[in-house]
Amino acid sequence: MTSIFLTGASGYVGGQLLHELTQAHPEYTIATLVRDANAAETIAKAYPRVRTVVGDLDDSALVEQEASQALVVLSYLVQISGASLLPVKDLSSPSFKPGEPSSEVWDDLDGVSSILDLIRSHDSRVVDNYILKIAKETPSIKTALVLPPIIYGKGQGPVKQRSVQIPALSKVAIERGHAVRAGRGLAAWTNVHVADLARLFTILAEKGAKGSEDENVWGEKGIYLPGVGELNWADISDRVAKAAKDQGLIDTLEVEELYKPEVDTALPAGSVFFGSNARSKPRRATEVLGWKPKETGLDEEIPRAVAEEAEALK
Repeated sequence: MTSIFLTGASGYVGGQLLHELTQAHPEYTIATLVRDANAAETIAKAYPRVRTVVGDLDDSALVEQEASQALVVLSYLVQISGASLLPVKDLSSPSFKPGEPSSEVWDDLDGVSSILDLIRSHDSRVVDNYILKIAKETPSIKTALVLPPIIYGKGQGPVKQRSVQIPALSKVAIERGHAVRAGRGLAAWTNVHVADLARLFTILAEKGAKGSEDENVWGEKGIYLPGVGELNWADISDRVAKAAKDQGLIDTLEVEELYKPEVDTALPAGSVFFGSNARSKPRRATEVLGWKPKETGLDEEIPRAVAEEAEALK
């Protein structure tokens, strides 16, 4: 029987992954690590067959015990992570200016060696470097790194169903009476729907459960930059402004340019999430795993996200 140990099930992506796993594989035995007792109770009520373990990632003995009992471990860490790796060189430069474009596009298939070099040249990527160390020193443990870009869409998890970037832009636009962007808004990120992202994790879990030894799936080649499209932040902010105006929430299509330090106080990690570039060719998931995104595009999701934020602000 396939046993899964999942962290982050009370979060946006981890919750969606829990939903996807239970729908696609009711036969899996799933245990999930949850920090908050109330969230654990919510998860237990929604998924009575899932075993909840109250604790956190700092409890190494507990994590080691649970991981040792699982065939597959799925860890989603909620932090400034994911594709924020890609602009790390620019972000560390004193000359970095939020909202400027970049011609650099990362390829997770033919350009995986460049991504590996980027991770290894930055000690701050502690988790990523640790996973790569395991991949190199203990090849019997099959590892994969999934580095998501902008994640959008309403989640189906039991606790958190809201993403970060688009809701944040929507909230600020409604509160200020006009949309905002970081600098000129010419920075761009790839994007992916949360349900499509969860399906990618599920495919990897399935591969692990079946004992796949494919070197193109795991280890140092197992780095995934999932995505379905790309929009720059000026386009996104313009769409937020239009959606908010169409819904009678603001009176103007004006978009205000924000620079440091204001952009970092008005928006969560504003310079990173809204002012940097994380452009990628998401080839490994589609060409190696056969992953096929099928959800609506980001442009179609923006009006829904704006309406949801308006309701939350009432």
